[in-house]
Amino acid sequence: MRALAVIAVIAFHAWPTWFAGGFVGVDIFFVISGFLITSILLGQLEKGSFSIADFYVRRIRRIFPALSVVMLATLAFGWMTLLQGEFRQIGKHAVAGTVFVSNLVLWNEAGYFDNDGITKPFLHLWSLGVEEQFYILWPLILWLVFSRKLRFLWVAGVIFLISMSANLLLVSSHPVAAFFSPLTRFWELMAGGVVSYLHLHHAQRFERYGTALSLAGAVLLGLAFWLTNEQSAFPGWWALLPVGGACLLILAGKDGLLNRLLLGRRLPVAIGLISYPLYLWHWPLLSYGHIVYGQKPPMAVKLALVAAGFVLAWLTYRLVEIPLRERRDRSRVTWSLGMGMVAIAVLGLAIGTSVLRERIDTHGAQPYLAALNDSQFPGPTLAPLRYEGVVFQKAASRGPGLTVFLGDSVMQQYGPRIEHAVASDPARFSSVIFATAGGCPPIEHTVRLPQIRFPLCPRTVKAAYALANSPEVDTVVLGAAWYGYFNAGQHELLFNKDGVQKAFPAQDAQELAYQSLQASIATLRANGKRVFLVLQPPAGAAYDPQSMYTGSRFGAIAPLPEVPAFDLADFRRRNAAPLARLSAIAAGTGAIVIEPAQSMCKDNLCPVLDDSGAPVYTDSIHMRPAYSRRAASFLDPTMLRAPAAPTASVATPPPG
Repeated sequence: MRALAVIAVIAFHAWPTWFAGGFVGVDIFFVISGFLITSILLGQLEKGSFSIADFYVRRIRRIFPALSVVMLATLAFGWMTLLQGEFRQIGKHAVAGTVFVSNLVLWNEAGYFDNDGITKPFLHLWSLGVEEQFYILWPLILWLVFSRKLRFLWVAGVIFLISMSANLLLVSSHPVAAFFSPLTRFWELMAGGVVSYLHLHHAQRFERYGTALSLAGAVLLGLAFWLTNEQSAFPGWWALLPVGGACLLILAGKDGLLNRLLLGRRLPVAIGLISYPLYLWHWPLLSYGHIVYGQKPPMAVKLALVAAGFVLAWLTYRLVEIPLRERRDRSRVTWSLGMGMVAIAVLGLAIGTSVLRERIDTHGAQPYLAALNDSQFPGPTLAPLRYEGVVFQKAASRGPGLTVFLGDSVMQQYGPRIEHAVASDPARFSSVIFATAGGCPPIEHTVRLPQIRFPLCPRTVKAAYALANSPEVDTVVLGAAWYGYFNAGQHELLFNKDGVQKAFPAQDAQELAYQSLQASIATLRANGKRVFLVLQPPAGAAYDPQSMYTGSRFGAIAPLPEVPAFDLADFRRRNAAPLARLSAIAAGTGAIVIEPAQSMCKDNLCPVLDDSGAPVYTDSIHMRPAYSRRAASFLDPTMLRAPAAPTASVATPPPG
């Protein structure tokens, strides 16, 4: 089962859109951990050999060896490759990891699924934090249960209900807290503890139905992997699927059908033995892959990083964990491991306070490197809003009206500006909902390929238009990477409606998609909505910070002598066909066209650096949050209930 859990987590982290439900592998780990630790504690308590000191010695000997190796390696690689701000952050996260409060630190910073989570090499230590916080209390509670002769199942049931209630109460209103809080997660470890008690005292009752239990557990786990994703209100009720499935598989015993035929095989058992170091290694490798590339690494690189995780995990198990486990001088080993973790904490503190500085010398290229992976959606003032089972983001104001922003990540890049406007003048601007999904074109019946990478697009776009057409919405703003979708080289879109399938870049496929977009806007207009169609802002290699320097994070980095400006005329010329077609759709439906370039550019030149010399984009297509807050004021009229007078930034663009 540990093999299943760790493979699911790795698959999710490496390919999150392909294996969207893999993150529930952590919940399986919680159940397994609760089962194993409670089994040990109950056995000791029933024999009268329980010692709280012995329990924590065992935890140190189990947790610290692999954790110390991985943390030191991660910090060393960070010293080689990270920039100043990145290095300081990893130092702070290292300190949090050594004292097992990573979940609390990350809870304060952002969410598990946020855009910059991939650039935090110690992000995965949040689950260790939850476990160790549970094990601070659980041995003492069990000792009280036995010393006062209380009923185990009654006490466990009360703790389970308190934790589950907190989970259900917080998951909708405070989803980040529900995800990271130990209070909302203890019930999962408690479920494993209850299974441990039942297994010790009533094993034969359950093993009699081992095949049925293993099949039922497999079904629940299959549903968990298939149905849950980052849109799910998780943990919530959804977490019952992986937790229940894991509990049933454990209760089935080793002779349960699937346990015997699959989970008990040599390969899963071998992976299970290295599952802990494999979990520790896989995330820093993937995170550094993203950091070094400045974007998502290619498929071959991800496969190589995952393979490296397995190799390093096996080496850690054979060369570190087993030798230390077999050492007879337990006291000396324990003290050495404890002092080693203290040393890592001191090292992290030195890094976090800049006493120890990073190796890399950027020779003035640091502003370009710092721009990479600089994104912020959803921002701090956006709150999750669930509509037809899809999670959108809302910024509430005191002003009248409701504006819905509908689109992909190009629309999401405007989030910082929208949040800033609503927060700075809530009485003037309307409330806002971002009904968006990265990589999903806001065109009904047009799907992104391969669909396994974008499984949520059809459902999200359908829910977004349903929300936009609802009575409480008065303004709808449509925006996307239009030119990328409709350019001749696009092969990632498929129009699919009523049995008719046409693949891009065929002209008839594009025409059907244009007609679908026009029909959707016409429906919005017929329902009394004011509609804005936002053309794609300037985009191209000239904006990409990676084109502004030479070298790499492994050696010397130097800025280019000169960073050229962006040629707007050439951009419009290359995208003349979709620009003209979108403008015609707006004219035919009564939508108001917003051309971002009219505000962002002057005399056909678009600056790619701000006044301080820093890139204004984080890649070739997306604005950085600070630039969005400053430059995307052309969207302010969309949040005013009364139609605004035409301005330079709200107009039909000139032809060509």
